[in-house]
Amino acid sequence: MFIYKEEYVSKKEGCYYSCPWIEHGLVFFQYKIANCCICGHLSGGHTLLRNNYVGQNIDWDRIFKIKEMYRKFHKKGKIHKNCIGCPFLKEDNWNDGGRYINNLYISHWSNCNSKCIYCFSSVHPEDFDNKKKYAALPIIKDMVEKGYLTADADISFGGGEPTLLDEFEDIMNYLLDNYYWGIRVHTSGIIYSPAIARAVNEIRGYVVVSVDAGSKETYLKVKQVPCYDIVRENIRKYALQTNFTGRYLVSAKFIIIPGINDTKEEIEKWILANKEAGLYTTVLDIEENWYHEHKDNIPKHIFDLVKYAKKRSNDLHTNFELYERLQNVFYNRKKNWIEKLFKRR
Repeated sequence: MFIYKEEYVSKKEGCYYSCPWIEHGLVFFQYKIANCCICGHLSGGHTLLRNNYVGQNIDWDRIFKIKEMYRKFHKKGKIHKNCIGCPFLKEDNWNDGGRYINNLYISHWSNCNSKCIYCFSSVHPEDFDNKKKYAALPIIKDMVEKGYLTADADISFGGGEPTLLDEFEDIMNYLLDNYYWGIRVHTSGIIYSPAIARAVNEIRGYVVVSVDAGSKETYLKVKQVPCYDIVRENIRKYALQTNFTGRYLVSAKFIIIPGINDTKEEIEKWILANKEAGLYTTVLDIEENWYHEHKDNIPKHIFDLVKYAKKRSNDLHTNFELYERLQNVFYNRKKNWIEKLFKRR
């Protein structure tokens, strides 16, 4: 489970390799609780805290003991096999040993309202339709009441589609009522959520709408549902919930899918549609299966697309973000460049 790697032996006094998720993170998945939701690197991430989970009471002593076990191994340069190569691993003085969670990812979804061609659930949808559903709100309340979920916690929703959860609005409003802020929701945007609108209006939440297209035709190819106009209208409605500064909290995501939407023309339409809707943040990533197949040989075409998207975003004075897999691409490119530089010396 833990593998000794010389490159992860810290040379700095009191430091070791870890990440915010290992230290103080927790993820609700459909069937397990994990340390993290990071899976863009080759090792896969998703290190377990509890398997076969369907809403049972949580033994918090055990959860924090497992996290302490990770710390002890990582201090010796023995890294969990699922963490090796992750760009989020960082050498730092992590050891405060606190029993708290300040990174929470809620992703116990069981269905979706789009049929994205890149989604693993579209291959075997019956695997998800048959998953036993559980409620996360009672556990979140337990965390808050026991003081385990910090007041400044980073909280995100993923999916699938979180707005389809029976408890989504209740979870969001509970968090907002208890003064949490910076809540990030990843959504298809097909359903307009009053709780998301409230979070944006109060400048206490982010919404990332997965569009992946700059036109209705491309959207239909990618999502396989005729909802482009609905999604664009909901994006506009979210953006109009708040003032100029708050519009940075509403963003549209574009996942590059080689052979489908990987053209400058499509990205240009997407960026202009975002600007027209009043958005000041755009998010870019690349399709996961393609990434894993080509991660060691990313063509120049992809880098050129990213550079183009960033330049156009800068031209329009909008914020530009790379998501996990593209972060890995540029992390590995930089790492390889540094290694080649030292070899030449």
